[in-house]
Amino acid sequence: MLSINQKTPKFPCIDCHTDCCKEYTIFVNAHDVHRLSNGLNSKPETFLELIGAKDYSLGIKVEEGLVDLALKQNNGGCKFLEETDDVFRCTVNDFKPGVCKSYPFEMKNGKLSQMSDILCPTDWDLNGFKEMMMPHLKKDELEWKFYDVLVREWNSKHEGESLSKFLKFMLNQVELSLKVQ
Repeated sequence: MLSINQKTPKFPCIDCHTDCCKEYTIFVNAHDVHRLSNGLNSKPETFLELIGAKDYSLGIKVEEGLVDLALKQNNGGCKFLEETDDVFRCTVNDFKPGVCKSYPFEMKNGKLSQMSDILCPTDWDLNGFKEMMMPHLKKDELEWKFYDVLVREWNSKHEGESLSKFLKFMLNQVELSLKVQ
């Protein structure tokens, strides 16, 4: 499935009904929240939802409980999914979360692969997207590792403080990490 210039494969999302945006809870990390907050010029509380954490060692221990961060849902889909002329599209495409950018790809043993249980109506051309997706997936992996360390640090030093304090702490840590790069 190649485009007219035969260099860049066609994105199957163009013909899709965005089932991934409707069926999945979109969990986010610190860098995702930072990008969204800056891109929307909005506080994270306006687009984040707290989900009860399933993994005690990785959940955020705040006053509100043991939680994970996800994007809010609206009408059974991602808050940022908008319908126009019977077509659904992402309204934060330029700064959407890493998990959204990488779907339906993953890294397996250092190689790009398509997830086995996907909602896409068609298979993706792995060879055509390899050059674009590999750097992104590696960056996404580093961002999740950063987030895991950040959550562990918070939990060891600030457990039980408010979510708003966690969000400030988290955004500050991202800002500091970006200055070092």
